[in-house]
Amino acid sequence: MSAKYRAPTANGAVLAEPHFAALPALVEANRKRLDTATVRVGGIPLHELRALARREVLELAQAYAGGLASRRSPDAPLLLAGHQPELSHPGVWVKNFALNGLARKLDGIPLHLVVDNDTLKSAALRFPVFDPRDPRSARLESVNFDTFAGETAYEDREVRDEEAFRTFPARAAPLWAQWGYEPLLAKHWATGANAGYVFARMRRAREREWGCHNLELSVSALSATRAFAAFAAHILNDLPRFRACYNHAIRAYRAANGVRSANHPAPELEEGEAPFWVRTGEGKRQRASATSDVTKLRPRALTLTLFARVCLGDFFIHGIGGGKYDEVTDAIIRDYFGIEPPAYQVLSATLHLPLPAFAAARADELAAERRVRDLHWNPHKFLPAEHATERERLCASEPPRDAHPARREWFRALQKHTEALRPLVADQLPAAEAQLARVRSECAANAILQRRDYSWALYPEDVLRPFLQQFLG
Repeated sequence: MSAKYRAPTANGAVLAEPHFAALPALVEANRKRLDTATVRVGGIPLHELRALARREVLELAQAYAGGLASRRSPDAPLLLAGHQPELSHPGVWVKNFALNGLARKLDGIPLHLVVDNDTLKSAALRFPVFDPRDPRSARLESVNFDTFAGETAYEDREVRDEEAFRTFPARAAPLWAQWGYEPLLAKHWATGANAGYVFARMRRAREREWGCHNLELSVSALSATRAFAAFAAHILNDLPRFRACYNHAIRAYRAANGVRSANHPAPELEEGEAPFWVRTGEGKRQRASATSDVTKLRPRALTLTLFARVCLGDFFIHGIGGGKYDEVTDAIIRDYFGIEPPAYQVLSATLHLPLPAFAAARADELAAERRVRDLHWNPHKFLPAEHATERERLCASEPPRDAHPARREWFRALQKHTEALRPLVADQLPAAEAQLARVRSECAANAILQRRDYSWALYPEDVLRPFLQQFLG
């Protein structure tokens, strides 16, 4: 059975597996394992391919990061994380700050991969809307920041409606009127031609202002390196064996986790299909084959982390989704390359928006449900002691389980006693049901107000900044 990663539920809680204290030793073990492996990729010894990939990627990242230079030796530990250039929630963003913190501790190089070959799946953000006097008013409302006409890879996702994009904060402002604070969105929204680039620029500006200085590189730029081309060509030239290892790893994961979906954690490769996308130049992606042009390939999720972990970096920090994916990648590394996979960390966190919560909690809802249920099935609990005494007498006279006729008579007597008592508590039921309805509506409202997946742009700086900065240490 694979690891069971669960997103933390409490506000401010963190999931870190393995714990931060264990990471320095794991990074060092990864470096020794990968640099001494006898594997050849595309005819190149793995340690030589890793050196080439590092040189190319760091040179590109210096330019991509807009002049942010690494002061560390190019031979220092190369630490990686990555995510789509979306307006993600704080539980995702903590990876970037933890990456920088780990690099500081190890005097390493932190590199964030911007997964711009993935697609933008929605052109809207969700906002919690509520009236603090009425929990039934709590709801989610979506506001479009652009026109949506189907999924498009971020690297090709141009802004379609410049006016809608520019006016997004003003159009969304009425939705945060009851929040009691102004979100980062109000001051730090930006504009530009490419949506993914704009979102990455907004995030990166906040990181640098808050002391988090990572190198960055887009996956589209990574895909243009000679090292990645050698890796991709190696797989295309050995596709039948790689496909067998890939599909076996996916099937084993599904069997271990009781997964029936044909798409989770990833679809199996069909005959002749390669584990890459082909960029069409129209914002669309096509499945690659053994004859695909290597210069137009983009990695899929499993192939991206396979290359990043084996052929490029020394350690990877994943979110929960990536950690589940890489259980499959681990199996591919063992089966296909014949080496023990390098360790990685799974990191996530929960930070609620600082919105006022309603008083009721889940325990209150359970208690209210129990009261309504007991008024119907156990009315004696709400009546004078003599009624409870009669109930106790009946319960004490319960016949043995194998005395079926006697048990039927006993059960009928118990029912009649309960039915006779219900009218005596009927006047309490409306208030109990009203209480249950109120508590349920407050709990439902809190479930909306305390979701963990709101975009970081919806938070105030004085809450989000210190939460993220703690991971720099």
